[in-house]
Amino acid sequence: MTRVLVIEASSGGVVGGSLTGLLHMIHGLDRERIVPGLVLYERKDIEDGLRADGVPVYHVPRRRLRKEHSLLELEGYQRAKRVGAVKAVLSFGRQLLRLGVEELPAALRLARVIRQFRADVVHLGNGVRANFDGLLACWLTRTPVIVHVKGFEKYSNRERAAARRIDALVPMTKAVEEHCRRHGIVGRRTVVIYDGIDAAGFAPQRPAAAVRAELGFGDAPCVGVASNIQEWKGQLVLVEAMAEVAQAVPEARALIIGGVHRAGTDYNARMERRIAELGLRDRVIITGFRNDIADVTSALDVVAHTSVRPEPFGRVILEGMLLGKPVVASAAGGVPELIRDAETGFLFEPGDSHALAARLIRLFREPELRRQIGGAAQQWARAAFSMEGHVEAFSALYESLTRRK
Repeated sequence: MTRVLVIEASSGGVVGGSLTGLLHMIHGLDRERIVPGLVLYERKDIEDGLRADGVPVYHVPRRRLRKEHSLLELEGYQRAKRVGAVKAVLSFGRQLLRLGVEELPAALRLARVIRQFRADVVHLGNGVRANFDGLLACWLTRTPVIVHVKGFEKYSNRERAAARRIDALVPMTKAVEEHCRRHGIVGRRTVVIYDGIDAAGFAPQRPAAAVRAELGFGDAPCVGVASNIQEWKGQLVLVEAMAEVAQAVPEARALIIGGVHRAGTDYNARMERRIAELGLRDRVIITGFRNDIADVTSALDVVAHTSVRPEPFGRVILEGMLLGKPVVASAAGGVPELIRDAETGFLFEPGDSHALAARLIRLFREPELRRQIGGAAQQWARAAFSMEGHVEAFSALYESLTRRK
């Protein structure tokens, strides 16, 4: 058997799509082949379920440098930062500070956990830059390492140099792979593995009518966006679109589903003010965090994806498709790899609330189109993004690295 330690470094007090994907993969592993463990940098409310499934959970505290500091308020400092040589020196100095304060202490703690768990392979779940301490720990313990890349990050020379020592680089979409290659992030081996969706694990437990009644929109046509509330997720785009939708389909409603990321507090307040300014308080419902996303998604007529920056993957898109819902999504990053426009869903330019409104109005007015697109989306999601295929791809990769070790 191969012992795999998964390290997930996300913070912010929420469980996002990155961690959700890893959790589904861990639960799907064949325990006669793979023995998993999980390292978290902060406590999450999913830990009891993991332990009940026999997965040990470790906590590694990591000190984080503040991104905001008093020098940023000085005009002279801002001018100096724009000078090439000064900018390079400041960047190098911050990297050294980050290495000494954040990464090296965390790497030493991680190395102890790797030895304690007796890991054959380490799976770093947050890319090269965010998991640099994990890379250091793997090199200290001479443990084969997989780096799962799930974003369009900025890279420096140190990440480019480090990438050459990564045993397997796993971009989650071809768009992410291309971004890595373009920026010189090339591992000893590169394999694109799409996230999978567990059809059995993502099934509604309550009737849609009961969920609709609870949330207060009854039989009204409803669109929902499910993601942690922060600016780049673009929930305001849906709010702006609903101002137009309300003119054409007055009974239409929208749900904004998700907890507020700690970086999204101001954005959430701005969104609430905008809802009030547009007179949409009766039409746009902010649900807060929900642990019954399958139930809520099943109650929707349309699923929206509104990210204003390129989305590496978009798990909520596949979740909507899996439940037979037509999805209208921002066409950037890896999203076009998930949706064939006008066949298995609809795409629109990121941030274009008018285009989003036009597609929502059409879908609300044409129930048959919703059924047609939703049915095609469901078949596509089950065939191309099965959890079984996802788990098998990672299991085979784990075992191949163990044999090499």
